[in-house]
Amino acid sequence: MKHTTVFIIMDAGRHDYVRADSMPFTHGLAQDAITGSFESPPGFAQRTVLFSGRYPDTSNNFSAFVFDPERSPFTWVKNLGPLGSMIKPRKVMVPARWGIARMTKWITDAYHADPAWIPPKFLPFFRPCEDMKPIHEPGALGATSIFDLCREHGLTYRYLAHPVSGDDNDVHRTLVRELREGKPYDLYVAQFSVCDQQGHVHGPFSDAMQKGYLRDLDQKFASIHAALSQSYDSWDLFICGDHGMGPVERQVDVLAALEGIDAEPGKDYVVFVNSTLAVFWYNTEKGRRAVEEAIARIPGTHLVDEAERRRRRIPLDRQWGDRMLAAEPGVLFWPDYFHVTDSRILGMHGYLDKRDEGMGAMVLASSGRHTATRHVGQRSLADVFPTLCELLGVPVPATNEGESLLATKPERQRLPPVAAR
Repeated sequence: MKHTTVFIIMDAGRHDYVRADSMPFTHGLAQDAITGSFESPPGFAQRTVLFSGRYPDTSNNFSAFVFDPERSPFTWVKNLGPLGSMIKPRKVMVPARWGIARMTKWITDAYHADPAWIPPKFLPFFRPCEDMKPIHEPGALGATSIFDLCREHGLTYRYLAHPVSGDDNDVHRTLVRELREGKPYDLYVAQFSVCDQQGHVHGPFSDAMQKGYLRDLDQKFASIHAALSQSYDSWDLFICGDHGMGPVERQVDVLAALEGIDAEPGKDYVVFVNSTLAVFWYNTEKGRRAVEEAIARIPGTHLVDEAERRRRRIPLDRQWGDRMLAAEPGVLFWPDYFHVTDSRILGMHGYLDKRDEGMGAMVLASSGRHTATRHVGQRSLADVFPTLCELLGVPVPATNEGESLLATKPERQRLPPVAAR
């Protein structure tokens, strides 16, 4: 009996995108499926959560980069001297970013050598985290992953997701072609990024998103479903929004707030600016005092104390910061280290408070082998991993912290709601 499981990451796919007017096929599919929504744990390492079932404080994967000056592949950037200050996050400077990436790879043979738009004076303090090696390779996530389990139990998989996949059209063509051919993979992992890419540019509730991009993505899902039904005796189609996307209402310049303080960047302090979370490391007491005084006055933010880090399951280790500054919903830290400044950003995710960002989509349909139609409410993204284990018929490792969506009554909820401040 020919069977396959197709797991689709709908990058930044809000659960309320799955409506009859915006995604009619997916909405119809959901009428005979397990449905609900996913809460993404804090941080920017969702693939670790998805494929190993662990939270950031357990996996120690929290962001794309981690503070690790002793193992940074970018230490050579110090040799740029004054030239480094010329590299700015602008489209015209993209060749400089490529140059740093290629030189880093040549010097260190690092798998992931992209420097993002980290200012050169800070680059030597950081190394990549989640992408130290291809995420589906043995031991890549620091604990047993779904790919490790496939290898251990003689199952095959096809990985068509970040960072090895092409654009959405390439992923769709490859996936549909192989499904129509009835390729004997037990698991397909495919990522579609249009909701993330266009949500940033147009905003999550724009006409372009609601009437254009979602409809096109919905048609892709319909053709994937048709290819499954045509070529396999049984199948599972699992659509997962890894996080939501909220509208941007105003911008806050964290770096500008640090200008003129009585502390030297790179000497007294280091800062990493994500779009919704700024992280600080203090190398001197002078740096601590000056930065703490400055960031306490930044509007639209709140300081994240140790109690909140514990409550939200954010790692406490110093490599993830001496201090964190969180953006309130609707606030964008701009400029940040991941976007060029000569572009517009109307949607963002990664907020600790997800009331505007929303939850990720959940639709798990099957040709009848596994699932019964039901709504399971809001669940943690960590629940994806044990669900995939059960769909593939492999044992769930002890390192897992999630609960399978196929269980009638989950035994525990690992990420409790955060009490109002």
